[in-house]
Amino acid sequence: MKPLVSVITPTWQRHELLIERCIPSVQAQDYSAIEHIVVSDGPDEELNQADLGVRYFQLACHPQLSYWGNAARLLGLEHATGDFIAYLDDDNAFRPQHIGRLVADMEKHDRAGFTYSQMKFHHLNGDSFIVGSPPPRCGQIDTSIILHRREILEVATWEGGRPTVDWDLVERWMVNGVVWSFVDEITVDYYKS
Repeated sequence: MKPLVSVITPTWQRHELLIERCIPSVQAQDYSAIEHIVVSDGPDEELNQADLGVRYFQLACHPQLSYWGNAARLLGLEHATGDFIAYLDDDNAFRPQHIGRLVADMEKHDRAGFTYSQMKFHHLNGDSFIVGSPPPRCGQIDTSIILHRREILEVATWEGGRPTVDWDLVERWMVNGVVWSFVDEITVDYYKS
């Protein structure tokens, strides 16, 4: 039996990108054991009424924008039931092999607490570049390319009360001895919106 992967997507007032890009990319995965949890950062009645085909939750009020989705990710984690956790921002997209490749890597490296891949960053001006290379370091890792074991959240988790970036969490895992692995493949598309 395949391990369940919980994909958590924070969103707020980006309905079109969520419905046209993000959600379909999760539904198109070549790995089937996925639950997709979408959490709105605040009241969003238009989205609440849409039939998204996901588990949907929303925060009662919108926190300061500088929290960058951390409060939504924490609420999503409260409802996640997966053995592995992945994240996908509402304006980005997984390529079809993303979850399958990262789960296979975690099964191959059973001591690793997290793995990550590469993503192609698409800029508004048409330029693009690749993010993601070993070892994990600031500027070369993003939430959307990470898959981790649920239990490493006991070592460090998202901080809802202050603004943090993706690197803050990964750095706290590594400082506390969490082992990592890397998939040398582009599996995510990041769009600057």
